[in-house]
Amino acid sequence: MDDTARLIVTILLAAFVIERISAVINFLLTTPRGPERTKKIYNFLIVAALGAVAVWLAHIRVLTRLNNQISPWIDYPMSWLILVAGADRIRDFVGAGGGGGSAPKAPEKAKVPPIQLLVTDRDGKTTVQEIKAS
Repeated sequence: MDDTARLIVTILLAAFVIERISAVINFLLTTPRGPERTKKIYNFLIVAALGAVAVWLAHIRVLTRLNNQISPWIDYPMSWLILVAGADRIRDFVGAGGGGGSAPKAPEKAKVPPIQLLVTDRDGKTTVQEIKAS
């Protein structure tokens, strides 16, 4: 890998790790105690365990790809953090699919403007027809 690309990727990964650790600290300091916090912590523990299994079984080594001289004691936790925190960011980017949150509210019936069809005959006569949503 080119030295410049390696430097850019390393900086991006370091910034990502720092931001995620900061988010965890902020969550622990600002979230009030109660069932919602407990639910989030249990959810994180399940995701953390699944991420650890994935890193171990799939041999996901992000830092080793950048530099062959990285200790596994650093590479395993960083790869795990990137995988687990990255899943959260991917979910935000793609949208919450079939996850646990609350059921979506029923949308209010929006006013749909009528559709106008313009039909021109061979003789050049134009007919306008409106179709309204029911």
